[in-house]
Amino acid sequence: MRLAAKIWTILVCFTVVGVAQEVPVDLPDGFSIKKVAGNDLVPDASSMTVGPAGAPIVCGPKYVRRLIDDNADGTFDSFETLATTKGIAQGVWFDGETLWLTVDGAIKRSVSRKKGQPFEMQEVVSITTNVEHGSHAIRKGPDGWWYVICGNATKIRRAFYSLADSPVKEPRAGFLMRFRDDVKTGEDFSAQIFCHGFRNAYDFDFDSNGNVFVYDSDGERDMSLPWYRPTRVFWMQAGDDAGWVSTSWKRPATFFDMPVTVGELGRGSPTGVAVCDKVTFGRQYSDMVFVGDWTFGRIGVARLGQGVAAFAKAKGNFGFAVTDLEFAAGKGLYVTTGGRGTEGSLYLITSNGQATDVLSEKKAAMHQIEQRGFAFPKDQEELPFARRVAIVAEADDESIPDQLRVLQLMLGGCEGNGMFAGHQAESPIELSELVRERIIDHLLTLLNRGVGKFELARLIGMLELDGDKLANELAKIAAGEPDPVNRIHYLNCLAVAGGKLDAVRVPRVAESLLKIRREIDAADLPVDRNWLPRMRQLAEKLFRDMRIAEAIVGDASFGQPSDVWIFDSLPEIFRELAVAKIASQVEAKPESVTVAQLRCVSGSATHLSLMRSFADRDEFTDVVVKAIYNKPQSVDRSVLVRGLKSFDLSINKASLIGLRKIGVGDELKQAIGDVFKLESRLGWTNPEVSVRDQIALLFQKLTDGEDSAFGYRLRKYDLAAEELEKQEAAMLSWKRSVAKAFGISMEQLSRKTPPIADVDFSVGDVSRGQLAFKKFQCATCHNRGGKNAGPALAGLTSRFSRKDIFRAIVDPNDSVPDRYRTIIIATADGQLFLGSIVYESKAGILLETNSGEVVRIDAADVESRRKSNRSLMPEGLLDQATPAEIADLWAYLETL
Repeated sequence: MRLAAKIWTILVCFTVVGVAQEVPVDLPDGFSIKKVAGNDLVPDASSMTVGPAGAPIVCGPKYVRRLIDDNADGTFDSFETLATTKGIAQGVWFDGETLWLTVDGAIKRSVSRKKGQPFEMQEVVSITTNVEHGSHAIRKGPDGWWYVICGNATKIRRAFYSLADSPVKEPRAGFLMRFRDDVKTGEDFSAQIFCHGFRNAYDFDFDSNGNVFVYDSDGERDMSLPWYRPTRVFWMQAGDDAGWVSTSWKRPATFFDMPVTVGELGRGSPTGVAVCDKVTFGRQYSDMVFVGDWTFGRIGVARLGQGVAAFAKAKGNFGFAVTDLEFAAGKGLYVTTGGRGTEGSLYLITSNGQATDVLSEKKAAMHQIEQRGFAFPKDQEELPFARRVAIVAEADDESIPDQLRVLQLMLGGCEGNGMFAGHQAESPIELSELVRERIIDHLLTLLNRGVGKFELARLIGMLELDGDKLANELAKIAAGEPDPVNRIHYLNCLAVAGGKLDAVRVPRVAESLLKIRREIDAADLPVDRNWLPRMRQLAEKLFRDMRIAEAIVGDASFGQPSDVWIFDSLPEIFRELAVAKIASQVEAKPESVTVAQLRCVSGSATHLSLMRSFADRDEFTDVVVKAIYNKPQSVDRSVLVRGLKSFDLSINKASLIGLRKIGVGDELKQAIGDVFKLESRLGWTNPEVSVRDQIALLFQKLTDGEDSAFGYRLRKYDLAAEELEKQEAAMLSWKRSVAKAFGISMEQLSRKTPPIADVDFSVGDVSRGQLAFKKFQCATCHNRGGKNAGPALAGLTSRFSRKDIFRAIVDPNDSVPDRYRTIIIATADGQLFLGSIVYESKAGILLETNSGEVVRIDAADVESRRKSNRSLMPEGLLDQATPAEIADLWAYLETL
């Protein structure tokens, strides 16, 4: 990375404005919300608890603070530091005598405290912390044990389940661990794993009966795939498995071996969980489970037998990024917001005594799932597998789904990863031909009954029953399935089971596969990163029968935008015809063409004229450049010049090659500045050097082959300092030579000069410099100032020169790295937002604006988005700085 670009990667900040006092959050009648602490007290608040006296204790980057209301007006004014940390404590509990934290690679507890000083902390046991799916909340249960909840990235150590009576003997994925109050530390630590199988549960709580409730995350990357499970509130009992297996398999709530699902909340990012007591919100809210959702800025409530309902929801674009919840008995519900470096706040939700019970209103309920336990009759446990299949075929309709699950468990269950994880047996069994035929007959009987079809199809796949009758029956079911996501399930089962399809079924299977993405797009269902690779796995497995691929390409409608996902999975023999069909669709409907369609066509030499017809549309610049750069024509100069501004290095390189091949033209003369800017933002890694080499070759052509005077050498990267200096000097000579040849002043292209010429840096004062760091807004974004944009500046002055650092501050828009460009988002209602993306999913975007406010924008509301050429860092930060302040600022930067 070039020096200027490196500095921009470190020096980024933006201004902050005050936050309005009104809290735009919808609540049920009888409730109100008030902001009781801001970012000055709780920057980037991530977790919290409430002390015995009702005071909130909040954690964030490097701090654990007890908040203080100095004037008893209900708003907090100051804080007491209870502990200092290196990272963020995502679990905190304080019982009045001992402070417990999950932070900095360990579960920790306080052992002593000097007056006026933070607690001295002792490591109880090492554990994964400070990662997305590591250890999170800690709290003391009503049974006197300490409980810690952990996500699926937490390394499971033997010590975590070393107690002989641990309810879970073979833990996997995320888990809830517990240990006694008198637990020994270090190597002598011992504990139980109470339950497991979570993806990334952040928090949990107990009701008045000691029941444990956990809010687990969904597999958002699997949306619109049949194993996608939404965020779920579970009632967990000892030994329960919450069903998250891998990125491609989560057990459905309908399995009897799943814990009770209180309710589902769809997409989201689960955070805080808090069970209401008997008095705070009235008896109608007693034992209700409150759960926080960071992504959608909302709080839900749940109760056994009543499902889940919405309780609080941010209005409009207000950024209500909930990170934790905790009740203060008799006072209200405290809510922290922050996360990912954003502005932190603390809110208090209170009731006026006339609160509406939202779970009593059926229209508010989102989901309610009822489950029942099931056990296979004892007298059937030792029967052969085939006999048990026969019993299921003769069973009453109500018991069939549970009995099918028992048969799946006999095969080891469906565990693993990949497209077919939920459709393949972990422990397949060998069947004789006679037994196999007998089982197939029973399963056909069940299919004809139509009871439990979904799980029956899974069982067929797990048994790998490749009988032709079963295969054709599964194909028939898939073709008749109206839900495209469920259809994926049946096609998966068909692909795993095998079997030869009748000629009449082949085109039906092809149509079933082809329609899936068309119907998903038509219904505007979300898909995420796992959808495409998983569906390609399915297509490739089905294409063992080449007739299916042939039928797809032969379909008269093939080639639409929703069809191109299947292109890369087609056998090579059908690719040429597929390209022709896609090209025909592009020609017929140019107004609705997509980049994906053009990408399929771009590799064909026979369709270059078609590619050139889209050269004047900016959104197609990259794909057109890639198609025409090897055999460019003079008409291609304009699009090749635009390719110099692409964020894709391969497109930059292709554009330079193409421009060199077609020679000098007016467009190129006007774009010398763009070539210079491209070179200035390149580093010296292998891919970047390959682009710079093309710039050198272009300069060589522009200066009639002159190169010996400059000494620039091709294919040199990862150089030592001395060699790098020679290469940079050679490239600068090239640029000066080209600028002179085209009558361009280098000063016109140079960066702004930092105001340091008359500064006496020897008089700089560190303490005054720290004040200057805040005055000139550097602290807003850097060194954990509460903002998302700027990283820490540790070691800055040892890596970069004083001149380069101040130049980066003075001219923030020169050579801006992609990461730190302002994102501009226009919404359907005419609003325009500028800032940096804090978090993005298929559901929407959390954007930190240039004013410091975090806003939430639903994906459906985004009209357009683009990256600006301007940095997030504002200009003019040092315009009013005196030479003394600049010297002080430098003195402070040298201490970081």
